[in-house]
Amino acid sequence: MAKQSHWLAAFVPLFFCLALPGTAEEEPRQSDPLRQEALAGEVDSQLKLASEFFFGTETRPRNPVLAVYWYRKAAEQGSGEGAYNLGVCYEKGWGVDRSSLIRAFEWFDQAAKAGIPEAKLRLGLLLAAGVPDEHLEKEVLKGISADRVAAFRMLRELAQTGYLPAAREFGKLVLADRADRETSGKEARKLLQMAAETGDVESLLLLAVCYRDAIGGSGDQAKAVECWERAAGLGSSEAKVYLAAACEYGQGIKCDPDRAFALVKEAAAAADPRALLRLGDYYLNGDHVESSLPEALALYRRSYESGYLPAAVRLGRCAELGLGMTADPVRAAELYGIAARAGDPDAQYAFGRCHLKGIGMEPDPAGAVFWFKTATASGQLDAVRELGICLLTGNGVEKDTEEGSRLLEAAAASGDAEALVFLNNN
Repeated sequence: MAKQSHWLAAFVPLFFCLALPGTAEEEPRQSDPLRQEALAGEVDSQLKLASEFFFGTETRPRNPVLAVYWYRKAAEQGSGEGAYNLGVCYEKGWGVDRSSLIRAFEWFDQAAKAGIPEAKLRLGLLLAAGVPDEHLEKEVLKGISADRVAAFRMLRELAQTGYLPAAREFGKLVLADRADRETSGKEARKLLQMAAETGDVESLLLLAVCYRDAIGGSGDQAKAVECWERAAGLGSSEAKVYLAAACEYGQGIKCDPDRAFALVKEAAAAADPRALLRLGDYYLNGDHVESSLPEALALYRRSYESGYLPAAVRLGRCAELGLGMTADPVRAAELYGIAARAGDPDAQYAFGRCHLKGIGMEPDPAGAVFWFKTATASGQLDAVRELGICLLTGNGVEKDTEEGSRLLEAAAASGDAEALVFLNNN
């Protein structure tokens, strides 16, 4: 019997999400050659039987619990494929009593030692993040401490074998951490270049970030645009949004506002939340379309409902100023707060301003300083200016003219006109 492929890696997300959970009912007793072979200990038959129970067939009802049973049988005989699929089931909580990242880690480890690349990838990602202790009814499973050095080594070695998902995930981890960008940015760029050559859309988007932000080498806006062009040609709505911004401002490509608008419309038609927000801006400002506050608000809401935090800032601003609705400063503060707590720097600045000026709440200068500091850590320019002013004036924080002046000078040097005016008048 032919060896089963690692089908779970490619198809699990779709099929598992669509399927309903099964139960461990007794298997049919009628003649079933495949089951008899599996019971006799043939690993290939156990894997095939597990696959049939996993997906369900015309003659074999879908039953994730029995699928797990046969994956386990195969894994216990040393099957790397069985161990990997069993690890996925524990990771997602499919066909098992409860999900368990620790159990998943253990089975991925066995599968990785058997040479399954998908298992090595999952193992590396879990190791990079770490796994907390898991409290069961009768025992506590000890967690796994994060070890980014070991995780990076594992992903690097896997990527160097030509396994492109490892190159992509390595790049994603590096780009997500400022310190890792400094130490591993060059290597991440090289691996992403390799993956992008195959036409992998996500790798193209990550590589564009490397070129745009000078990660792992010199910045090159034109090459970033090339990546976005390729990804957009492959149907990426996210790439179309970035490409639109480049066209709008003439960054790495000829300034072309009409093409920028067309790209935003295309991406919005695909429900990309970034594009929905940008299209809302077009309607708010009457740019390329007739101004329509109701249409702008509807697009902002759709973007926000998709989980895109900057849309909360737009909706908060509309509520604060009464754009297209009755002014509602309390609702504005709520929206700013939701996005601020979730980590959006613009929302953190806006929420700080609410604390400072008493918008939708009682004035709280100390709270304002907290949020300005939080946003400043991400480089939000308005927050840098406001924090500088608070330090210079001692509003909500102990007065520190030296640090306050430094922050205001930094904001002014970055083009903040209000910071420059404040410095000239004080």
